[in-house]
Amino acid sequence: MGVAIALGAMGAHYLKESLDLPTDKLESWKTGVLYQVIHSLSIFIVILLARTFRIDKVKAIINLFFLGMLLFSGSIYLLTLNYAWQIDAVKLLGPITPIGGLLFISGWVLLLLSFKNSRKTFD
Repeated sequence: MGVAIALGAMGAHYLKESLDLPTDKLESWKTGVLYQVIHSLSIFIVILLARTFRIDKVKAIINLFFLGMLLFSGSIYLLTLNYAWQIDAVKLLGPITPIGGLLFISGWVLLLLSFKNSRKTFD
């Protein structure tokens, strides 16, 4: 979560002011930060819910969210920096973003299925 906040601040200040990025590139950066924040919070919520409900596959859900953040948000960050710094990573990074999105979706589906099969515990 802290990394997402730092990257959000970097986008709001450094990228906007120092690199003078176009609005669409800044919006992409914000999308990466937003999804990272949402899924960081979701990891905490899954951990808390696992204590109340017997949710199986907690590690798998957390791993899917984490890998989704790494691939989805990470590739957006690198694609944005590529525009400013001409890293020439577009060919490699282009297909990675949707894979990260699929990992997010898989994590949510697995969480939903885990809830369907769970039982509340009063430990």
